[in-house]
Amino acid sequence: MESRQKTAPLLSLPTELLHEIITYLPTLTLVDLLSTCRDLRTHALEDSMWQKVINANLPSIAPLASPHPYPSFRTLYATFHPNWFLPKNKLWIADNAATGKLLLARYDPQRAVIEAHSLVAERGMHTFSLWAHDDEVIIHTFSPKVQLDLNSPAIRLGPYAHADGRSCGIRESPLHKRLQREIPMDTHTGPGSQGIYSTFMLTRPLDPSLINPGTSVWPPQIIPAGERARNESAQQFNAIGHKPSCLSEMSTGTFRLRKWMQFGTSRIPGHGGISMRMGEDVVTYGTLKEEAYTPTLDKPWQGIWVGDYSGHGCEFLLVTQPNKEDERPLPEGVRQRRSQAVLSTAYFDTGTHAILNPYPLTVLNASDETELEAVEEEEEITAEKEHGHYGQVESSDTRYRGRLEAIKLTGDPNVPRGEYTFIAPDIGSNGLIRTATEDPFRGARIVKSAGHIAGSGFRDDQYIATQLIMISHDRLAQYWEQFGHISFYQRVNVDALVRGDVSC
Repeated sequence: MESRQKTAPLLSLPTELLHEIITYLPTLTLVDLLSTCRDLRTHALEDSMWQKVINANLPSIAPLASPHPYPSFRTLYATFHPNWFLPKNKLWIADNAATGKLLLARYDPQRAVIEAHSLVAERGMHTFSLWAHDDEVIIHTFSPKVQLDLNSPAIRLGPYAHADGRSCGIRESPLHKRLQREIPMDTHTGPGSQGIYSTFMLTRPLDPSLINPGTSVWPPQIIPAGERARNESAQQFNAIGHKPSCLSEMSTGTFRLRKWMQFGTSRIPGHGGISMRMGEDVVTYGTLKEEAYTPTLDKPWQGIWVGDYSGHGCEFLLVTQPNKEDERPLPEGVRQRRSQAVLSTAYFDTGTHAILNPYPLTVLNASDETELEAVEEEEEITAEKEHGHYGQVESSDTRYRGRLEAIKLTGDPNVPRGEYTFIAPDIGSNGLIRTATEDPFRGARIVKSAGHIAGSGFRDDQYIATQLIMISHDRLAQYWEQFGHISFYQRVNVDALVRGDVSC
């Protein structure tokens, strides 16, 4: 009987079709394909395949056309594996007490390093003027300069960071030692930085089923994130339980930086000399879901914004428009109970939508729910008549629909990072106050909102009645009724910064 060699159906496909199928494989599966058979190995070694893998991890910049200074794109990928998640996610927020920090990570092909720099903003010159609508309100002009702090990177990872200085492949063993090893970084080279050291470490994400409202995690639960990690540890995160032992345990949405000062003649134990280590600090970083800050036709207000916080300077915040099914319960300070009398400038309905009363101090006896509903309805009708909206059918423009939340990514001693700075429960018809007819906000939509304030140390925090002036998709203004001034927020062009524009 004549023996016939059988060919796998996959290998019988045309070369172009087989190549297209392989491009959909996960990266590590592509690596495993190298050891299956000669034909598939040839396809998996195709450098154009690895070029696509590299560029998929470098969003918002021109695709790399050359792997220089490396001989191939596969070598380039292996060199920085498994740290490509840093430039892929771009934006990283820190859990530093109160202030926090916002980093932007990039791959620099000229110097062949993965770096992350702090995003900073200068408030610049500003003037004061009175609001024509209310001459007791002061308008602070705002023209911020947003840029990267290129003087001292927060992260700098060179070739083979996880390989002890040795050339390695993607599947090199022992893997668990490489993943749990802390990577020394050469980031403190400027004047006055002698004796300061820092290391980069991978993290293990916390199982979502173990997270409850009281769990200390980063990013905080009000920030849309795919993964969260613990940000409290009695052992300064030295226990191996905080670090991955395999790639499937490695978080691509969080990492940590350890920083300390070292005094003496030697920083390496056992190498002689006297050494003293002190001031050790570990900061946990997390990233955001890109869809939460990416504007769309239906959600044009989403984005990373910089705000004018007067004496506290500029702060960065996330403005997001969650879908109805993703909305979190309104904070307790905003969502007053119907069964209690309200003595405030703001109260909210606990139904399917929230209504903020923008008018002066109001006292309601809310023991009778029917009576309260009648009061609410009457106030809404009165407001609409007063501002010319009563009886009108508003446009179905989807840009003005649903909730708008502003969350601090960096903060100050009063309201820290990871907290709401203001909430507009409904920017649609239920939240509309009026359309501005006065300069400089002529034509702007003004909606009901609640601003978050607190004493130093985040003491006695509360929400006060505010008005959100929606000037444009790139600029917002918040009217803080209690303090009588208007603060501005301006969108940050993140993609321009990633592309290398040092300011925007």
